[in-house]
Amino acid sequence: MDVEVNVIALKIENEARQLRASKLAAAAASLKSRSDIDDAAFCLAFMTDAARAPDPDIVARTLPAKAALILRDYDAPDREALAKRLQSICADRGVLFLVGGDRALAEKIGADGAHFPAWMTPESLSPMITSAACHNDAEIQRAGDAKVDLALVSPVFQTRSHPGQQSLGADAFKLMARRASIPVLALGGVDETNVRQLAGPNVAGFAAISAFLPR
Repeated sequence: MDVEVNVIALKIENEARQLRASKLAAAAASLKSRSDIDDAAFCLAFMTDAARAPDPDIVARTLPAKAALILRDYDAPDREALAKRLQSICADRGVLFLVGGDRALAEKIGADGAHFPAWMTPESLSPMITSAACHNDAEIQRAGDAKVDLALVSPVFQTRSHPGQQSLGADAFKLMARRASIPVLALGGVDETNVRQLAGPNVAGFAAISAFLPR
């Protein structure tokens, strides 16, 4: 009986995760449709985080096709094995897989792309997709000059991971996006409930962590 109950509980949890991912995908698509962007590499991304989402495989299996998964977890001791496992799941689902903070690993495993944290110098790796973490106009400009495909701008709203950190707010974010020379994704406290506030020129979508987790 306990086994049967556990199976039912897991099924319900998985359905809840899939529903969340579907809502987020619809919100991201709506955001992109109200921008002036046609060719952004992706409009929705899940960023791994060992503390908040300790089993990224589960989230990866709920992501819709054409979304992206960005592997952070920079200090994971088994990072290459983790990357290969997530890459396999993403490939089966038609999801893009980007390795954060390690160009060599991204190239070694044939990932779809690489993500550059703010502490790395961004660069174009064509034909690989590239994204860069940005927090201000100067960092966005640096990513644009490097011909990076997407800038992930944060923190747009307050986040549970950094409760005391100053957020940009919707208006400042949209102004930064409008000035950017490359498509921008919002990151930081963004989900389907507040994404409408961010619609504007050059806003291609958003990335998130907690938004993908069951409420």
